Amino acid sequence: MQKIPNKIVLMLVFLVTSVSAYSQHFSEILQYSMTEVDGSARTVGAGGGLSALGADFGTITQNAAGLAQFRRSEFVITLGLDNTNVKATFGTNNVSTKKSFMQLPNVGVVFASRPQNIKWKTMNFSVGYNRQISYNRSFNYEGPAKGSITQRFSADADDLGLNYLDNYGSGLAYDVGAIYDLGSDLYYETDFDGVEEAFFHRQEVTESGHMGELTIALAGNYDDKLSVGGSVGIPILEFQKEKQYFEEDKNNVIPAFDKLRYDESLTTSGTGFNAKLGLIYRINQMFRTGLAIHSPTWISLTDNYNNTMLYQYTENNTQKTNEKTPDEAGIFEYKVVTPWRAIVSLGTIIGRKGFISADVELVDYSSSSFNLTSDIKTTETKNLERELNKSIDNSYRQAVNFRIGGEYALNDLRFRLGAGFYGSAIENDKSVKRVLSSGVGYRTDGFFVDLAYRYSLGKEGYSPFVGDFMKPNGAVLNTRKSTISFTVGLKF
Repeated sequence: MQKIPNKIVLMLVFLVTSVSAYSQHFSEILQYSMTEVDGSARTVGAGGGLSALGADFGTITQNAAGLAQFRRSEFVITLGLDNTNVKATFGTNNVSTKKSFMQLPNVGVVFASRPQNIKWKTMNFSVGYNRQISYNRSFNYEGPAKGSITQRFSADADDLGLNYLDNYGSGLAYDVGAIYDLGSDLYYETDFDGVEEAFFHRQEVTESGHMGELTIALAGNYDDKLSVGGSVGIPILEFQKEKQYFEEDKNNVIPAFDKLRYDESLTTSGTGFNAKLGLIYRINQMFRTGLAIHSPTWISLTDNYNNTMLYQYTENNTQKTNEKTPDEAGIFEYKVVTPWRAIVSLGTIIGRKGFISADVELVDYSSSSFNLTSDIKTTETKNLERELNKSIDNSYRQAVNFRIGGEYALNDLRFRLGAGFYGSAIENDKSVKRVLSSGVGYRTDGFFVDLAYRYSLGKEGYSPFVGDFMKPNGAVLNTRKSTISFTVGLKF
């Protein structure tokens, strides 16, 4: 099949494939919009709900006014070990996959100062990095199912001439003989048309990478009553996904077809910008309340994308194997905008024995959007951008996240517990992600160490391709994730 290196065709290919096939109903936008409260082991151990108290580097990305609570300069670094266990349920089959990896959740420095103005008790500056979310996990599923991915490619190809087929999807399927046009009528056939029998399916998925934020913040404490802070954030994103999809007629129930393998590779990288403002008000010696507003994050992204397909079939008693990779990998540049966030917090300090603090966070995921027209302003890109953003508006909703935690002090030792409850971004989905955490710390006048453990449970649906061509049409993923964080800090 002859191919044309048309920039618009490539753009449509990459967008539809990466947003739909890769991201399962526009969840790519959620990948950049949904974050976890990470950073220092103290923040993690206390559940991430410390926005009203501050004085910990992990809280600066949540409420920049917390920076004003530092009385001394400080350097902090955190190392983390993440472990994920994903159980994939496909029909009646269950497959569990484990993965472990090291991370750098947090590193930064705070410069504390006391202004000459007697009313301003502190004026502090900080620069550092806090991880926002980790993408590392692996899963696979397998079992019998009806239908084939080739029927998805056939539907994509219908009414299109060969030069207009997707070089990385339907065009690739045509090249290896997985779809064909017997009547030259632009209606494409497959070896599965009219087949009602179930046969073997399998997919292996590996995801890696993270999104973190380089933060520069400034905050001051006025008269030990009101703390005000602001920050500029530069999110840095690295994401890789490798998928291997298999179909095989192990029981010889389908004429001609023997097996198929479809490999997909995606690397996404990008940087962005956001701004945050925060307030903390000291009601009295015991109670503090906080408010933080986070602007949308504007992120410029680059996708590097390539696929390979192998198709094996028997014709005239001869087995034939065709394999094809596009002549060149694709590069697609675009932008996304994540939602505004608002965080209201309340904390209480219990003498010298510890504290309890909680955050309520409101996020409207339906306000996320794609920007495809900053580079290519065509009717096609405008229409596609409009359709994607309309689907986001219809598919997603506002969500409320709640985090609570506390610390108990025993001389130089600190003991912490926390919990988080994260509402679903999906319209009509009432599920809640639950996160439990605990920690211990040791603090002296100029040095501290903290250790934290966090455990989370999540559930989601996953489909290898868009469309109702396979039954069951995907797997259910139950993810258990645990994180161990270790922080070392020096005060100066």
